[in-house]
Amino acid sequence: MGNDGDQICSCMGCLKIYNLPCLPTPIPDPDHSTSDPEVDDIGVPIWDGCSKGGVTSKNDKKPGKKASEDYLKSLPSREQCARWQTSLENVLDDPKGAAHFMQFLASEYCSENYEFWKEIKQLKEDNPSGDKLKKKVKNIYDKYIGESASKQINVNGRLKVAIRDAVDEPYLEMFDEAQKFVIQLMRDGPYRRFIDEDNLQKLQRGQG
Repeated sequence: MGNDGDQICSCMGCLKIYNLPCLPTPIPDPDHSTSDPEVDDIGVPIWDGCSKGGVTSKNDKKPGKKASEDYLKSLPSREQCARWQTSLENVLDDPKGAAHFMQFLASEYCSENYEFWKEIKQLKEDNPSGDKLKKKVKNIYDKYIGESASKQINVNGRLKVAIRDAVDEPYLEMFDEAQKFVIQLMRDGPYRRFIDEDNLQKLQRGQG
């Protein structure tokens, strides 16, 4: 659990983070658009599926549980794995990569960071207002932030208080700092282990 200090320990085995750097710009896939990726107002990339092996568009439906299971049954190619090693964004932008990364996080007992990040991304895409926004925000707070949260993420006390104080009068950007924080935790911890050559070779052999 975090406290008011700057030293935060992420999920099991993750690195300790002090001052978080700005998120780097994802490296685009050379076989697709070379324009800069769209980002939101805090610099978090808004991925729309530009990588090979799982091309989607902004109008496509997001893959559900059944689709994720299907992606896990399909072995990644050497080329896909090479792209995943380039950046975390390339993993999350590829449905197959996201499915395998989620499975890897679950094996390390730290999937809550990815699930939280994904829910906040979906919240912004849905763009609810009024009572709908209040209900969605309360559900996210109870699941990931509150003292009794079932999938509590590791954020510091100052950030917890700021989010708690905004629950009654919510706004879409209230989780931005926490979202940015967990994406950095994933990048500095489990992502590095996920793209380890031995792990990727296991995935290519169907042993992941």
